[in-house]
Amino acid sequence: MCRLAGYVGRRPISLSTLLYDPPHSLQHAAYAPNELLWGHVNVDGTGVAWWVEGQSKPLRYVTDKSPWSDPNLPDLAPRLAGTPVLAAVRSATPGIPHGPQNVAPFVSGGLAAVHNGWIGGFRDGVGRTLLATMSDARFGEITSMNDSLVLFHLVAQQLDDEPGMEVRDAIAEVIRQVAKTVTAAHGAAALNLVVASESGIVASRTSAGTKVNSLYTLRTDAGSWVASEPLDASDPWERVPEHRMAILTEETIEIVPLDHEGVL
Repeated sequence: MCRLAGYVGRRPISLSTLLYDPPHSLQHAAYAPNELLWGHVNVDGTGVAWWVEGQSKPLRYVTDKSPWSDPNLPDLAPRLAGTPVLAAVRSATPGIPHGPQNVAPFVSGGLAAVHNGWIGGFRDGVGRTLLATMSDARFGEITSMNDSLVLFHLVAQQLDDEPGMEVRDAIAEVIRQVAKTVTAAHGAAALNLVVASESGIVASRTSAGTKVNSLYTLRTDAGSWVASEPLDASDPWERVPEHRMAILTEETIEIVPLDHEGVL
């Protein structure tokens, strides 16, 4: 589980715009989340990925510390900027390892991703089934047996297999695969997955056989925003409906349906 926030717009923003500056920044959500379904705090890690102008691949900073206890990030965040930006604070799922390699955003090639959720039965056969669908090269990029990391690499695998596929379609297909797998194992999964590329952000709000985590979007003159919880109560954030996907670009936010097995 985690709290996340992302932005894509015409001008760069500092990393602190998501991590520290707003009234309900990710730092605040780390110790005082408003809509966390499982757990109580998000202090098992902090991460951010961002794109600088002219670069197709993101930069990444991750730490297994909370936003306020990392020795470098509070000073760096106001001085580093980009667009898109994707950030998260982590609440570790029981049974999933700790350490920086398990902190989102995860990156591969030109993609970065955060998963707000969990895959039930991951260490009891479900994970092995999902990993079996990966190529040897993609499997070699898995640095930890982390359900969120595997979920992201399943999306990357889809894009490996079909280079012309859009990120939104790859996410939808992977969610269908995971929902089918966990449902067959009589389990459940929370599947809020946010994937960013240099052109935008795609965010799902869905689950299979369990409650659905919160997700909100916001359009401003600067660009498009997504977050687990509104960063500022004075802004007109809109809740993404359950079992929907939000597609964010510099200019627009589009909401589309998601169909898969296990929808309650």
